[in-house]
Amino acid sequence: MRVKHLSPPMSAPANCVLVAMLLPSVIALAVAWLPNGDESRLQAAEVSVEKFTTESLRGRVVFTAEAMARLHGAKSVSEAAERGLALETPDGRLVPLLEDVRGRAFRADERLRHMNVELLVRRYPNSPVVQIVTLYEISADGKFEIDYWCDVCAIAMFELKTCECCQGDIELRRRRVVEANKPASP
Repeated sequence: MRVKHLSPPMSAPANCVLVAMLLPSVIALAVAWLPNGDESRLQAAEVSVEKFTTESLRGRVVFTAEAMARLHGAKSVSEAAERGLALETPDGRLVPLLEDVRGRAFRADERLRHMNVELLVRRYPNSPVVQIVTLYEISADGKFEIDYWCDVCAIAMFELKTCECCQGDIELRRRRVVEANKPASP
């Protein structure tokens, strides 16, 4: 018997959101079913959802090996040349980037590494690595949100590749950000 799907399967980010939404309910149900005094066993086995803070950082995204050699004279092995990514801030700090879909965009599209950027990031406890939530270009023309766009399917993506839907080409999209305290310019 063949099963016909009425809708496409959920994407990985949608699955993560679903798990994050359901996890507290599942834990509460598990506690309700435990005999008195067994909560300590559940707490030991409980999956913790990490808390994070969000912040904005400005600079340029660089390959960590190149930046370490340029800034500090610390050479890495040749195979690490284009492995790690970091945000180099104007004061010379290197902030390592988690290479998820948004982070990987800087590896796939060289144009992004030539932009002055503002990254809205998640910072997790006890980790120097940050996760990119939103990417902005800061230029003389203003602030622009950056993503990739498929004109055929009218969907946004976060890295340069073929469209996930039609498998066609996508393009880099810059959308002007209007600051709350500033009027939009024509």
